[in-house]
Amino acid sequence: MEQVDKQHFTEKEAYQIGLQIDIDWTKTNFEEFRQGLEIEMEHELYDPSTDVTGNDPILTGKIALAHLNEFPDYYSRLIKCFSH
Repeated sequence: MEQVDKQHFTEKEAYQIGLQIDIDWTKTNFEEFRQGLEIEMEHELYDPSTDVTGNDPILTGKIALAHLNEFPDYYSRLIKCFSH
């Protein structure tokens, strides 16, 4: 996939990224993954010093998946933490 400069991913885009990195949707919550793409992309869009993927959605997807493999609700927890 090519580089993107965006903050939001449609369900179709997130699903396609997931397919390309072989996500098992029976083990990974789709909405957590889609949120993860958006949250991880924030690092790249707002702070060049933390841009580790060059806005590549596949690499960003792998980072999101790595977090979800550690904690299946990683991004829900993160959102809850920052909302307090």
